[in-house]
Amino acid sequence: MNSVNINRGGGDEDRTTFVGIVIPPTIKKLPKLFEVVGKAVFTELLGCALDDLSGIKVTHERFGALYTETLTEEVISAAYAGLYELLRASFKIGVGTQKKQAYSDDLMFLKIPAEYAIPIASAVYSDRRAAVDAAQEANRVKLPGLSNFKWRVDVAISTSSLKRALKPSVLMQMTLDNGKIHTFEMPVEQFHKLRYNVAFVLKEIEDLEKRAVMQGP
Repeated sequence: MNSVNINRGGGDEDRTTFVGIVIPPTIKKLPKLFEVVGKAVFTELLGCALDDLSGIKVTHERFGALYTETLTEEVISAAYAGLYELLRASFKIGVGTQKKQAYSDDLMFLKIPAEYAIPIASAVYSDRRAAVDAAQEANRVKLPGLSNFKWRVDVAISTSSLKRALKPSVLMQMTLDNGKIHTFEMPVEQFHKLRYNVAFVLKEIEDLEKRAVMQGP
C-alpha cells in the first residue's frame, strides 16, 4: 500500500493508506476537481455517491441539475467518478480496523483539502455504513458454500483389461449449501497432490495474515 509519513507534533508516523499500492488516476485528480466544482456541488455529489453505494438509484436528471456552462458533464462525471472510487475503497475498510483520525490522515496524504476531507470522513464513519455494507453484500458475487463432505476409499478388484487390479481410489461427495451434490473419484496419487496443495494454500494464508500490512492499527 502507499506509504504515508505524517508529521504531527514534531514526530513522524509511518502508515499505509487504504486505496492500494497505486493511487487510481480518478482519485489523484480529486483535489483539483473539488476546487473546480466547489463545496455545494461536492455536497450533492457526495450524497449521490452514498446513495449509489447504498443501493439507491441515482438518476441522470439529478446529475443534470448540476451542469452549468463551466461545470460541464465531463467535469461533473470526473469528480463523481473519483469520489465514488474513494468512498468505495473507504467502505472496504473493516469496521473498527482503522480509527477516524488515521483515515483522515490518509485523506491528507491524498491531498484532499480539509473542507472536503471532513465531510467525507464523517460520511464513512456515520450510520450510512450499515446501509452501504448491506447493499454491497447483496450485490457481491458469491459461490456456494460447502455444507457436507463425505469420502471413502474404494478398491477395484478387476477391470475390463485386468483380471486382478486391486487399485485403490478415493471417492468423494460434496454437498453444497444450495442443495447440489457433486460426486467425483480420483486416484490415490491425485488425492495426495490435492491434500498437499490445500495444505500449501492454508500455510500461505497463515503467513500472509502474519504480515504487518494485514494487521489492524
